[in-house]
Amino acid sequence: MTSPRRLSESELHALVDGELAPAEKADAEAAIATSPAEAAVVRELRELNSSIQARYTYKLKEPLTPVLESGLKRFRPPFRMRFARVATPIAAALALMAAGVAGYALQGRYATEPVQHEPPFVVTALAAHTTYVPEVRHAVEVKADEAHLIRWLTKRIGAEVRAPVLSDHGWKLMGGRLLPDHGLSAAQFMYEDHSGRRLTLYMRKELGLENTSFRFFERDGFGSFYWIDRPLAYALSGRLSREELMTLANVVYAKLETQIPKADQSPK
Repeated sequence: MTSPRRLSESELHALVDGELAPAEKADAEAAIATSPAEAAVVRELRELNSSIQARYTYKLKEPLTPVLESGLKRFRPPFRMRFARVATPIAAALALMAAGVAGYALQGRYATEPVQHEPPFVVTALAAHTTYVPEVRHAVEVKADEAHLIRWLTKRIGAEVRAPVLSDHGWKLMGGRLLPDHGLSAAQFMYEDHSGRRLTLYMRKELGLENTSFRFFERDGFGSFYWIDRPLAYALSGRLSREELMTLANVVYAKLETQIPKADQSPK
């Protein structure tokens, strides 16, 4: 009996972007039908594409500003890009939208939008979540069944870390990875449920901010409950409802309270 075919990351993105021929599309859809994890990745990528389109499509209707027109006159794209802009109106519209967004940013057009005053660590945590959750083969750096995972991350972060067991709530630990965070080391643990949804718990040492209770941060459909319980700052992130994420944050907090000593100590 042969095992189901696993799609490559490029095939998954090509499927989502509609770049596969009919026969290739049928083959890819048959493959993901047998893989809940890959189906979840495709679903999240499609939702992300829809969110981006809904947020920025309106800019195609706005007139170019003099500064942007001047910049475009000096810009000579490669031949293939010029051909695409002439040959396909959709490609031209997308190129214009990208240029428009960049041009408006340079002119300070977004200065009137509300500014998020979130601690930098939660912004980094959510960015790391959206970066690694779609990964099929390299979602984690070290798998959960490797005994050195916790020891390695504890040593690199400089404070004792734990990956709470959430299997009693339907979430299995996949593993973790080491990440940079503004000159500090951070840990990211990733969990997955039976339907292929993924959740990440991010933590790093907190040197400046004081302890805080739960706070919620949301961006582009992804949410994160974060808190500081020194010596560490935590962020639990996922594409879940706010209520479900809040419930899991309470579970994680309670489990960490029983697992991690409060004294700020570096590993030996």
